[in-house]
Amino acid sequence: MNKLSIIIVCCAFMVAALTGCGEKFNAKSEKEFEVSKAKIVKNLNKDEQVNLEKALRVIALEAMRLKWNEPEKYKGKSFDKISLEMIDGLSYSSVVNLAEDLLQAHNKKETAKVSGEIDTLEMQKKELMVNKQKLDIFKVTSLTIREDDFFGEKVPEFEVDYVYTGKQPITGSIDVNVEVREISTKKVIFSQMSRDGDGNNTIKPGDSMHDSGMLRDAKINNPEKWRNVKYPVTNAKLADFGLELKVYASSITANGKTIALPKYSVEDIDAEIKKKKEELKELQESKGTLDELELTSK
Repeated sequence: MNKLSIIIVCCAFMVAALTGCGEKFNAKSEKEFEVSKAKIVKNLNKDEQVNLEKALRVIALEAMRLKWNEPEKYKGKSFDKISLEMIDGLSYSSVVNLAEDLLQAHNKKETAKVSGEIDTLEMQKKELMVNKQKLDIFKVTSLTIREDDFFGEKVPEFEVDYVYTGKQPITGSIDVNVEVREISTKKVIFSQMSRDGDGNNTIKPGDSMHDSGMLRDAKINNPEKWRNVKYPVTNAKLADFGLELKVYASSITANGKTIALPKYSVEDIDAEIKKKKEELKELQESKGTLDELELTSK
């Protein structure tokens, strides 16, 4: 074969390849789509075939999103019908480009959404910390541990006195929480909420309050620390028993306004912020290409 013949043959192959790549989807119907797809796929290598399948799935997901978000606009149209309309008349490369445009648009939208969620969580954390400070109005003045009888069982019982440390009197009601936790596990072994005042009572700076509770679970969980205790234990340090005591206001209602702690904690918010920041980092690092997707079985 002479050089001219080789050039002619090569050109023929190039024309055939370009013709294959230039084939376009006829998506007027599912049957026509399958026929045109078969023609296009025949001229694609394995990697291109995989990319086409990824692209078609991305477009199918976009069709579902459009149908869910704009039901009136797409009333009477199935997901498949919307997908076919999106790719009708497009070549392989155009379908791939469309899919990657959709991925990038989705990433941009998700990035903005997650960033907004982080901002909201940061605001919630700030508000929670401000309210915690406003509700941090008690100081423990004395703690005594005695031994009491619980249905014939000797169990330790604590008695705690605490004072209101605020600078201004409060007329209203205060929900006071007394909690005892294990230091090592943070597990609550005693929790009690009591309401001080019926809405008209006034608590003044320096006013003292009293609460008590049994530590039966603490003794059961760690009997060695309680074995040789000599009761009563005055000026007791619960840390000696692996415990910590918290006395705090969970809610104050005064002048028709209520300041209350939510059920979630600062630690809960921090954990959620960390999770969202990891999600945001992943979105920011994504280039929105089909190569980043993994093709799995349907």
